[in-house]
Amino acid sequence: MAKETMTPKERMQAAINLEKPDRVPVCPLVGLEAAAGLLGLNPGELHADPNKAIDALLRVFDEFGGWDTVNFFPNIALLYNLGGLAVKVPGKDLPDNYQLQFDEKETLKVEDYKKIADMGWRNFVVFEYISRISDIKPEDIPEAWKKLWALRIRCNSEWEKRGVALKMSTEYLHPFFTLSLNRSLLRFTEDLYYRPELVEAALEVMTEEMIEFGIRSCKRGGDTCIYVAEERAEAYFYPLKIFERFWLPYTKRMIEAWYSEGIVTWLHLDQCWDKNIPYLKELPRASAIIDLDGLTDIFAAKKVLRNHLCISSDVHPALLSLGKPEDVEAYCKKLIDKLGVDGGHILCSGCEVPHACKPENLRVMIETGKTYQLSKI
Repeated sequence: MAKETMTPKERMQAAINLEKPDRVPVCPLVGLEAAAGLLGLNPGELHADPNKAIDALLRVFDEFGGWDTVNFFPNIALLYNLGGLAVKVPGKDLPDNYQLQFDEKETLKVEDYKKIADMGWRNFVVFEYISRISDIKPEDIPEAWKKLWALRIRCNSEWEKRGVALKMSTEYLHPFFTLSLNRSLLRFTEDLYYRPELVEAALEVMTEEMIEFGIRSCKRGGDTCIYVAEERAEAYFYPLKIFERFWLPYTKRMIEAWYSEGIVTWLHLDQCWDKNIPYLKELPRASAIIDLDGLTDIFAAKKVLRNHLCISSDVHPALLSLGKPEDVEAYCKKLIDKLGVDGGHILCSGCEVPHACKPENLRVMIETGKTYQLSKI
């Protein structure tokens, strides 16, 4: 039985700093759809009322015993639309019991790269783009941001009451991923090969803007971590020369800039990053949490990144939704033994906890993390 001698903040900081905590920090990524499934609620209803969505997330946290850190504000359409992404919403564009989906199509045109480079991404979204991807009018954007910020303040206040560490008021898709989703995978890939200078010009401006906005947002909200998601830059999709040119330098710049301000990056990496993991050693030590989804060999990644970057582990959605509690427990113990020997490990779900997660499987994941002693081998 693990004896707790640290607060969640101390425990998380130890893991990020590659020190051995009293027990492994636990962080299932419970989003809006998972909360709906676990509580028997309707996703469409939660998307229609963001405060109900926040209530659902808090209820899951309270009823399942809580955990150490939270990085989820409800991923509602307003959040994505203001960030420049089209989505299909349960209860509006999809049946009530569906999950929110990216509406990926060729919305961004070739000529828009220059507009982004000239105007900046946020000005482009406000003045050129948001009407293409949503029913929000440019004149309504200031009020929409006020609404979103009020929801964030309420959400962060509730997490603060529960003593969790690393609340995040800033969540991004990586600029590379953002362009890919808006341009479409096929067209964006063509651009990388046939119009690379246009892509680079847009990435340059988007990166600098994200750095500045992230620092300002963290200072305003008192936060110390920025969540950045990427799932298309890895060798699963592109040869390393594409990764080296269009992803790595911009990522390093963002993480280094934020780290110099005392901000850690939670780098969520979907798909298989086996060939790309060694490049992450170019990031400053203890500057990021590398969050893997189950398709990357996490044990090989640990060998490469040991004593350099913290790894957030990968209790897979299929295991949580289809497995038995004893299977979940066994895998969590394996992760703790193999990744948590010298610190630098957060016990986490592989990507978000799925809508179909069995309640007993989430409970055993949390309980195992809290009670299984770190291996002394």
